[in-house]
Amino acid sequence: MASDPAIIVTRPSGQARRLIELIRGDAQAQAISVDVLGLPLLTIVPKNDSETLAAISKAITNARLIIFVSPNAIECTMRAIADAGMVWNELISPQALVGVVGSSSRDALLRHGLDPQTIIMPALEHQSDSEGLWHSLQDHIQDWQRYPVLILKGDGGRESLMDHLQAVDANVEALSIYTRIPLDASSGQWELVRGLHANTSLWVLTSSEAVRHLGSSFRSAINCHALCSHPNIAKVAQEIGFTQLLECNPGDESIAQAALAWLVEQARKSPLPTADDR
Repeated sequence: MASDPAIIVTRPSGQARRLIELIRGDAQAQAISVDVLGLPLLTIVPKNDSETLAAISKAITNARLIIFVSPNAIECTMRAIADAGMVWNELISPQALVGVVGSSSRDALLRHGLDPQTIIMPALEHQSDSEGLWHSLQDHIQDWQRYPVLILKGDGGRESLMDHLQAVDANVEALSIYTRIPLDASSGQWELVRGLHANTSLWVLTSSEAVRHLGSSFRSAINCHALCSHPNIAKVAQEIGFTQLLECNPGDESIAQAALAWLVEQARKSPLPTADDR
């Protein structure tokens, strides 16, 4: 019997859990057997030193617009606030708005009890990036001098949103609240993906930085298929050598649906083992 196809989810561990469950559930519903593997190419390490905690408290209190660049930024911020014995609703101004780039971040905010009416995000799912958020922000805010902006982010990252805000003379503060640690080249976790068959393996890529690390640490991956959740990520994947590229919108449901479509297409080309074959 042919071996099961493999789908490798490369998000940080906590952020990958729901996506892995969705992919497995969709495959099971279609009676297709698949190995869904978690390989966190980056590990998120929150900053919880006293200096960072004090800076977060002061910045949130002063801001009228708070932008989280990712679900990781949300979780690290909420953890920092809790660790410091503070409460989000007691820090934030009643008039403050919150900006996010995608539905995963919005859902994370809702889980933490934020009012959905205060959340601004790109109007269309395929625009779930900094440019899409910038367009939506302009529909809500015109007088930028009256809206002190706080951007909560990880070390590094793109600066396009910061450039837009500075161009309209917004008062912007950016705080780094986590670092990203690449998966060590000597880690035993790489053994999970060694020996996978290129034609029946799909790498789910949701971070340009993680893709660059993959290219420098595990070159054999580029012979496999890649599912990229943003055109910028697909561009980086192509730069490191991937040639079999698929693109989808960044939400968990969209990624899972695209992964299932890939599985179904693989089954059409050559019959894959089903759950009943086990």
